[in-house]
Amino acid sequence: MLFNSYVFVFLFFPLCLGGFYGLRKRGSIIAVKAVLTLLSLWFYAFLNPLNLPALLVSMAGNYGIYRLMKRRTADGGGRPVLILGIALNLLALFVFKYTGSAFAPLGISFFTFSQIAFLVQGYKGNLKKTGFADYAFYVTFFPKLIQGPIALPEEMEGQVETAAERPFDWECFYRGLNLFLFGLAKKVLLADTLGRAVDQGYNSLNALNSADALIVTVSYTLQLYFDFSGYCDMASGAAQMLGFSLPLNFHSPYKAGNIIEFWKGWHITLTRFFTRYLYIPLGGSRRGRWRTYRNILIVFFVSGIWHGAGPSFLVWGMLHGILYVLTRYRMDVRKRHMERDAGRKTGCSEDPDRIPGAGGLLLKKGRRLLSVAGTFLYVNAAWVFFRSPSLGVAVSLLRKILSFRFGRLNWELAGCFNLDEFWYVIKVLRIDRWQYAHYILMVLILAGLLWLVFFGRTAQECAQRVKPKLLHTGAMAVLFLWCIVTFSNVTSFIYFNF
Repeated sequence: MLFNSYVFVFLFFPLCLGGFYGLRKRGSIIAVKAVLTLLSLWFYAFLNPLNLPALLVSMAGNYGIYRLMKRRTADGGGRPVLILGIALNLLALFVFKYTGSAFAPLGISFFTFSQIAFLVQGYKGNLKKTGFADYAFYVTFFPKLIQGPIALPEEMEGQVETAAERPFDWECFYRGLNLFLFGLAKKVLLADTLGRAVDQGYNSLNALNSADALIVTVSYTLQLYFDFSGYCDMASGAAQMLGFSLPLNFHSPYKAGNIIEFWKGWHITLTRFFTRYLYIPLGGSRRGRWRTYRNILIVFFVSGIWHGAGPSFLVWGMLHGILYVLTRYRMDVRKRHMERDAGRKTGCSEDPDRIPGAGGLLLKKGRRLLSVAGTFLYVNAAWVFFRSPSLGVAVSLLRKILSFRFGRLNWELAGCFNLDEFWYVIKVLRIDRWQYAHYILMVLILAGLLWLVFFGRTAQECAQRVKPKLLHTGAMAVLFLWCIVTFSNVTSFIYFNF
């Protein structure tokens, strides 16, 4: 089931709210868990009923492995069972995603990672609530089931009891509603508009000049962010309206000044999962500098494979991994130099690049601006491999940009941005008579969205600041209606494929 659908907005979620708040008044925690789990299974099976048996088999198998592991832990045999459980999960993931299987369960990567985390944390004894009802709720909770964020079991533990016992907080509910609407607008108004332009560009690659190709790549960079972060905002907003909390998954990644900062703001819960369950077991940064760099490259290699079986995903992962290692190396060298200089001058720990006065501040801001722009352009180029159906198409698109052959912008590409509701205003104002009027909305939309990702607040920050006032409520009602009328043209989320 899609968040951006009539059945979710007008049927499924009202049933969730009614069932949750109705049952919690009766104080039945088990009933609350059962109803939310059953509704979540309906949510998962809605798009394709074949998804449900695959999920149920996976859950039954993993919980059986968990019970066996706990029985064997007392005599020291729990670790082999844990390793077997992780191996079976990864094997299922491999079979469905990388062997050309005709069917792959929706969101298999996300619920597989959730179950691996449950097994590991259960083996370590970090979980207090491990009954099947608690386990089933953790795995299936619908806001995070299909596309994340990847919540760890200890983060979800006890949330049903807390949410059921906490007095109803109208302001918290209102903020959750606002966050859901912000995410909905990101998806149906922004990401889907950008997606039409991206599809148009890739479908007419030979007709693009350098400026067209750059617009296509930037559009995809923005589309992917608004699509994925929009889903996570809707997931967090829906959870918050039910009294639950999900971990933050995006925090202004395109404001990053280097690739390390980028990954601290992009798909945060995936980065955390790989750090905890891959990077640290490999040795992390505990075994010397060069092994640290090797471990980082392994993580990005696995991340590329996780996103897809094609070589273009592997190239995307290694582009990030190589730059990450180079950035880490530069930071390590600089840190050693500063420590050496501090040792020579006792008590001196100032930045050697620091320049006092207003000129120094201006230079610092200029460097930051160049760093952010450079990081964005690099990430933008890497996304070309992520989006392209093959390495050849990716290279061809990048060559078009670097050929510096400019001309009049592609007419069909610009038309993808001419939304009816805005184009009507242009006609009323009679601006459409201007020879470049066809390109006005494309320029304004792209410029506005770039300003938003570089200088604007996140949806989470905006939602936590709002208060239920009449004017704001009216504005959000208009935004909701605008989103609703576009539902007939919406698409599924990009990360549903992963």
